Amino acid sequence: MFPEKPELVISIPSKTELLKMIVEMTKHIAIINQFPPSDAQKVALALDEAVTNVIKHSYRGSMDENIRVEFYCHAKGIKIKIIFTGVPPVLAKAGIDLDKMIKQKKKGGLGVELMKRIMDSVEYKTEENINICEMIKWKTQES
Repeated sequence: MFPEKPELVISIPSKTELLKMIVEMTKHIAIINQFPPSDAQKVALALDEAVTNVIKHSYRGSMDENIRVEFYCHAKGIKIKIIFTGVPPVLAKAGIDLDKMIKQKKKGGLGVELMKRIMDSVEYKTEENINICEMIKWKTQES
């Protein structure tokens, strides 16, 4: 369904100060692909969480690593791939208990859960020391 080649590819160094730029670009790409502004903002938030996790956990704050983001657009949705090296993500098998975390006032650990709630599909895989986070968001019927 999605094209074989990405419509847009951006490569950035692993610097948190570049997050706002890529988040705003993601929002813009979603809007020009006919997502309502509220959904475009959610897609951008999911990307923000994913790239932040790469910088914090896979690259452990190192600012000289590379993050590649690929955008695949289709009339029915958008697919985003975040490609990176570093420490492969370790994900909890079961979903987190959000209410329990709030009651215990725990911080952190919500990024992947938030991504899964926003996007229709979030998958991680590692092949030959290359990590890929693939996220898909389908347009709603009203879009």
